[in-house]
Amino acid sequence: MTALIQVDQLDKTFLMHQFGEKRITGCRDISFTVNKGEFIGITGQSGSGKSTIIKCIYRTYLPTGGLIRYSSDHYGLVNLAEAPDRTILTLRKEEIGYVSQFLSIMPRMTALEFVMESLLEMGENGLTARKRAKEMLAHFNLREELWDTYPKTFSGGEKLRLNLARAMVRRSRLLLLDEPTASLDQASKETVKERIHELKAAGTTLIGIFHDLDFMESVVDRTYKLQDGLMKEAQKK
Repeated sequence: MTALIQVDQLDKTFLMHQFGEKRITGCRDISFTVNKGEFIGITGQSGSGKSTIIKCIYRTYLPTGGLIRYSSDHYGLVNLAEAPDRTILTLRKEEIGYVSQFLSIMPRMTALEFVMESLLEMGENGLTARKRAKEMLAHFNLREELWDTYPKTFSGGEKLRLNLARAMVRRSRLLLLDEPTASLDQASKETVKERIHELKAAGTTLIGIFHDLDFMESVVDRTYKLQDGLMKEAQKK
């Protein structure tokens, strides 16, 4: 199998200035490999560093140490831990998607425009982007009367489904999921599961962090558990 991403001895330390200079460890000595088309899940207690790992890969956080080797279609082998910001922005537009359980959105953009924008950034034409965006909003059971409204009025579950629609419509090479089912009911979880299987079948590689272990075990190929700052591969049941 061919590796899409290799994380080697990743460290992230946060420097806090409120009470002098205090260092807090986000994650340390994290190493794992994800092959093309594979989905790995990361579990662990709240505060164990799961989100920190995901955000270092997406480069929301700048790692303190270690390597994140990503095999890019556009650039070849890239170390995401040190790549220039311009390279990271291009990869986010063209290859790497991210789903957060929290929705950050421009205040004057409708739900339909929000999903369309994701496709337009990748060079899709307007008519096709609109068609695919509508199909994805319907797939995630967002009512049609909401499509031309502003998401600031949405419920937590509706915002998360919108965030999933925006990320999953792109068919990214690598998709990072940060608690993707956190505020969803069972029917919505089944919709997410269906889309994940479609993306995997199309070749998308995924890394996700979960508290919902039953859902995780139904979609991932391998699981890593983060405990006491260390990450070890768990045996799949």
